[in-house]
Amino acid sequence: MQQRSKGISRRTFLRNTSLVAAGAVLAACAPSPAPSAPPAAGDSGAVAPAAAGGTIQYWVGWSNLTPAWEAMSVTDEFAEMTGGATVDFKPGTTAEALLTAVAAGDPPDGASNTQYLDYMARGVLLPVADWIVASSIISEEDYLEGSWKDAFYQGTMYGVPANEGFVRYGLNYNALMVADAGLDPDAPPTTWEECLAWHEALTKFDANGNMMQVGLDPYDAMGGQLAIQDGFYPSVSWGWTWFDPETGEFALDSEQMVESFEVMGEFIKIAGPDNMAGMRQVEGQGGWGGSFNASVQAMIIEGYWHPGETAIQKPEVAEHNRASWAPVPTNRAGVKVQGTGGHYVIFFREAANTEGMFKVAEFLNTPLAMTTIFNNTGWLPGRPSFLESVDPASYPGLDFYFRSVDEATEWSSPARCPITQYVSQQYQQIREAHFRGEMTAAEAAAELQNRAVEEYRNAGF
Repeated sequence: MQQRSKGISRRTFLRNTSLVAAGAVLAACAPSPAPSAPPAAGDSGAVAPAAAGGTIQYWVGWSNLTPAWEAMSVTDEFAEMTGGATVDFKPGTTAEALLTAVAAGDPPDGASNTQYLDYMARGVLLPVADWIVASSIISEEDYLEGSWKDAFYQGTMYGVPANEGFVRYGLNYNALMVADAGLDPDAPPTTWEECLAWHEALTKFDANGNMMQVGLDPYDAMGGQLAIQDGFYPSVSWGWTWFDPETGEFALDSEQMVESFEVMGEFIKIAGPDNMAGMRQVEGQGGWGGSFNASVQAMIIEGYWHPGETAIQKPEVAEHNRASWAPVPTNRAGVKVQGTGGHYVIFFREAANTEGMFKVAEFLNTPLAMTTIFNNTGWLPGRPSFLESVDPASYPGLDFYFRSVDEATEWSSPARCPITQYVSQQYQQIREAHFRGEMTAAEAAAELQNRAVEEYRNAGF
């Protein structure tokens, strides 16, 4: 993993990533050494702001950041910090769109909510150390350890923590739906076995066998996420490391992976794979909280942001939201898992106004920006000084996440795998093949391992 190979040309990058439509996002690019650093600060010790009237392109994968962005980008503080530049903010950017722009040599100045490490490992980003040294806003001691360390790849810092970066795991549930099913909302499940019992009690069908309500989709939101900014919940829940960045070895063909396919797949089988797919196709009932907000899904494995997002989007549902520990296997009963993670602003080598983009990243770490994001989106940064100012009772269920910082007995951070996007896509395909009965759990784990190992080798790592 520590060995560095020669960089690749833009043409090679584009050729190797031409299978975007087939899902091979950033999968086949070889790693490269760190690019040259950005210009150091001048004698004044300050990074030059973007020129007045200039343009800064900032692409993000989220759509729900837009209200906060619109509120804070019109402030005098924003204009002052960005030198009066015009920021072309592009929400809802897909992984494919960003990859295509980077491969074509026409990237935005900065991006967020993407597979950061996949870009860090391929020599297309600018390191930020010199900018950090000159900054009066961004320094290591101001961040949670996990938020800071995951901005690095092989000792070089490429990202600025921004937008959000607090803890990742909890089981949120609708107390009203739980009580209506004859369950005790004051005694939430803590193991997968207990969750399955709740799931069976909460999943309802009509006379024709159509699913009207589901207890838990374990693959929704953080339960099914495999990402460099969030981690991989089966690994967290079952307590093993799926990738070792020091040796480059994968451990996806493991007893724990097999059991996770079996246990999590059982929830889908009870509800019915086609029923689940049909529910997701209904407008407003997609993944990442849509069905929970529609009171169609009673439980969801989510991060701290869920209470705030639900309160902002569906306050009538949020009043019934509660949060507790995310489930673990019965043989790990009593283990209270929690994880670090978060998002960054990354800067592309071939972009025109990366210095201006850094000023935007600095602004996103000001009290004005962090407060605006929390109030409009429900997100919290990985900055303890700001976290200490937040009322845990601001949104129903948020208090659990604050308590979990002191009460968790086992912590995790995302595995530093440079083909995370590829592995995530294969995991989604293989888990569906499993719960549809096309392969056993053991076959699924072995197949996921084989694909990851082969891709890692082919990518030159």
